Formats: sequence, C-alpha cells, structure tokens
Amino acid sequence: MSYIVPTNELTLGDIKNFKQSAIRAGIERALALGLARVETELIVRTAFPFTDFPNGWVIEEYRNPAIAAVGWGSVFDAGAVPAFAPVLANSKVAVFYKFADYDQNPAITAVRFRVGGTGATTKATFFLQLETNAKIEPDVYFTEPVVYDPQDTVYIEAYYNAIIGALTEQFAFGCFLIERAGANVS
Repeated sequence: MSYIVPTNELTLGDIKNFKQSAIRAGIERALALGLARVETELIVRTAFPFTDFPNGWVIEEYRNPAIAAVGWGSVFDAGAVPAFAPVLANSKVAVFYKFADYDQNPAITAVRFRVGGTGATTKATFFLQLETNAKIEPDVYFTEPVVYDPQDTVYIEAYYNAIIGALTEQFAFGCFLIERAGANVS
C-alpha cells in the first residue's frame, strides 16, 4: 500500500527509517541485478536532477515545464514527454522516497512515477493535495520507495491544478542513486 506521510507527522527516527528503507531497497535491487557482488562495492548518493536524469531537467534544480492545460503532465523542465524522457544509466539504480513543493500556492496535487516511453507502465501514484496545500510542512515521504532499474526510461508526471508558466513551481524529489564505487565516487 502506497501513500504519503507529511514530515510534521514524523519523528527524526521515522525520517531516518524512511531513508534507510529506500537505501536498502536500492541496494537489494542493485545486488539482485548484478551491479556488484557485495554491498561494499556499492555507493549511495543523492541524485542530481540534470546530471543523473539527462533530457529531464536543464539545471541542477527541480522546476516545471510550461503547463498549458490542467491535468497530468511532465515534471521535467526540459519538457520531456514519454518518448524523450530520461533513461537511467546502465550502472545505476534510482530510488525515489520523498517529494516537496515549496510554492506558496502549489499547482501540483499528485505525482505519478512511470517507466517506459509511450504506453508507459505506472509504478506508483501519490496524491499530495491535503498535505502540501495545507503548508504545515511542504515535505512528504512515500511509504514505499519507487525503484528504477538501470536503462529504465524514468517518466515522472504531476497532476497540475492550474495552467502555469515554465520554471514557476519549485519542487524537489528525494532520490538516492546506487552504483558501483568508482563511477562517480570512489
């Protein structure tokens, strides 16, 4: 069962557990796929929007594309549609565990994680409106991490409740990358 929990309902121990669960899911998947023989050959790091998701974001910051209609649309400021969504490197596993929206009046009311191009399969969907619009805390944690395999086409959509211009909504994803030591960090 997947749902979100706002930060203000969590203790520091809960937050640590959410992060550790996401890391553990990514490490287990990386080992199962043979990216490393043992856990000590892997490193875990925070994902960079532009560096780690090419064709997704154009700088190292999460911002929206221009949204011309209310409904589901890409979260990538490069405007990536499913056919041109970022493809995860063949040596990395990505694990999304958190979302935050810093806008005073959030236009994003839900996020949907998909894999594949046209006709993408939905991995998880999270409804955010109550928690992020109340603005007690802008951060929410996913009760189940969303894991992407190497070479997956990572297509993330948001449900936008308004027409908005490009780069007007500042949000962020908590995402860890798990890869073999030596690729980016030794």
